[in-house]
Amino acid sequence: MKPVYILAIETSFDETAAAVLCNDRLISNVVSTQIDVHKEWGGVVPSLARREHEKLIGGCIASAFKKSGLKSMSQLSAIAVTYGPGLAPALEVGVREAKKLALELNIPIIPVNHMEGHALAGFLRNKHGKRYIDIPDAKFPLLAVCVSGAHSEIVWAEKFGHYQLLGQTLDDAAGEAFDKVGRMLDLGYPAGAIISELAKRGNPKAYDIPRPMKNSQDYNFSFSGLKTACLYQVQTLRKELGKKFPNIIPDYCASVQEAIVDSILIKTSRAVKKLNPKMVIFGGGVVSNSRLRVKARAEMKKLGVPLYFPAKQFCTDNAAMIGYAAYQKFLRGEVLHDVESLQRDPAVNIDSRKYCD
Repeated sequence: MKPVYILAIETSFDETAAAVLCNDRLISNVVSTQIDVHKEWGGVVPSLARREHEKLIGGCIASAFKKSGLKSMSQLSAIAVTYGPGLAPALEVGVREAKKLALELNIPIIPVNHMEGHALAGFLRNKHGKRYIDIPDAKFPLLAVCVSGAHSEIVWAEKFGHYQLLGQTLDDAAGEAFDKVGRMLDLGYPAGAIISELAKRGNPKAYDIPRPMKNSQDYNFSFSGLKTACLYQVQTLRKELGKKFPNIIPDYCASVQEAIVDSILIKTSRAVKKLNPKMVIFGGGVVSNSRLRVKARAEMKKLGVPLYFPAKQFCTDNAAMIGYAAYQKFLRGEVLHDVESLQRDPAVNIDSRKYCD
């Protein structure tokens, strides 16, 4: 069978990324982050994200193609691109560049849902055909838990391409909760990794942080109540402790981290108990968190279901995961020949079949 070469592009948030895959094997991967650009603002500014994507996208694509070892872009079978969900101005840059390349090369485009990329990141293979983690081939039905900076979702998958969104965040996502609490504590941006590191020295039971919606029988998340509770707690603690406030930050970070992790696992466990999947896969930037990994492994072991996390390099936004999802779509014939019809969709759900034909 003739090899399928896919150039994938990802610009949904604050990483500009490009990758080239040969079938399901990653042969080049380039990611350029914008963290330093947004750091002074304490979060991602859409207009600045678009500007940076426009500045970086050409170089990322050129670098990924050069590293792939391919001699000519005419060898490409398709262009893959994230079309949503994400920031509209950021998505627009990637979609526009993908359409331009597809038209120039006269090849189809494969629109990929960003969250599908996160869900499937663990199945990536390197150029030698070996998976980056010890994971078997996908066993369906499976449960995918996607927890990123801007999205938190629980997804039921009957097979590749057939997804049902079981639950999602009703307000802030887990990553946003980490960042907003980090801002309250003056920890800098992005705060997730900082909180995780400080939490290693703290007591997770030191402060009472709510687990919103823990008693609701659905699979949705909510982190706004947690954020509000933390805001009032931090204000009170600053007044009470004065100059001694920094001393309690490790304990507070550990307590917040525990609450966020518990919130994710309460709903994940509920879904596993009710639906009995053959495997559970996690994806997204927040699943780099070591405490989440430890507690999730313990909980899924107790429930008797295999659990897998992607390699940490593929947890944050990247084009490799988009390319893998695109290859699965290619095998199903889900490519778009009418390139001009593709539009970015900032709020699309993972179970949307908008561009399946």
